[in-house]
Amino acid sequence: MKSSMSILVVAQTALLVCGCTSSVKTDPSKLAQVSIKARGSEPASVAAKKVNGEYSPEVVTQEASASNVRIEVDMQAEGIISKECLEAWRKALKGDEKGAMAQLDDLEKRYPKVSTVQFMKGQVLEHLGKGEEAVKYYRASLDNSEYSSIRQFKLAQAYVKLKKYKEAEGIYRKLLKTFTDFPDAKLGLARCLIAQDTHSKEGHQLLAETVILCEALVKTGESSKVAEGKRLLKEVLQLDPAAPGAKELLSN
Repeated sequence: MKSSMSILVVAQTALLVCGCTSSVKTDPSKLAQVSIKARGSEPASVAAKKVNGEYSPEVVTQEASASNVRIEVDMQAEGIISKECLEAWRKALKGDEKGAMAQLDDLEKRYPKVSTVQFMKGQVLEHLGKGEEAVKYYRASLDNSEYSSIRQFKLAQAYVKLKKYKEAEGIYRKLLKTFTDFPDAKLGLARCLIAQDTHSKEGHQLLAETVILCEALVKTGESSKVAEGKRLLKEVLQLDPAAPGAKELLSN
């Protein structure tokens, strides 16, 4: 199912939702709000919280579980994993790499089959500026959840930060095959193509398509969507100051 995957930018207030290790499958039509349906349970829905390109732990623990491999973990364990991932993330935000990674190492020993922990390690290290190490953990977290879109997206972003544009390009292309109107992926692919060739026709076409998607967001009048659209427009203009329509939309 193909649909829009606009990510809402909201304040990072942590509200953990159990279900981090259940066998779940993402519904692409609701991925913009990370709606997760766990087999045999009620659906849980939470806005995808992203600050400076980083997803907050409640999204990590839910989306990171979207795999085709069923992992049996009881509800008590799910609560522990969610809680400790959040605690580790808070340590990382304070610059405590040693404490954050030690907590995640211990968590991994207790729950070795839960790849959420690998993903969280990647997010911690990326936040602390260790991109190369983060990529290793992001890749490892995909072993049991190759269809997890947020994990793929974060891996692509990490590659871009390392200026490994060819590697990121392949991931963005894969995402766009399913989520054709995912503006962050269009913009990411455009960034990769223009970095490799300033005059890339495809790259500038992707920027134009991103502007169209931003226009739809801005016209909704909803504060979160307007803010998302304008964030994307600023990034478009960084890549091409002459991108048609971008400045006009940004000034609205």
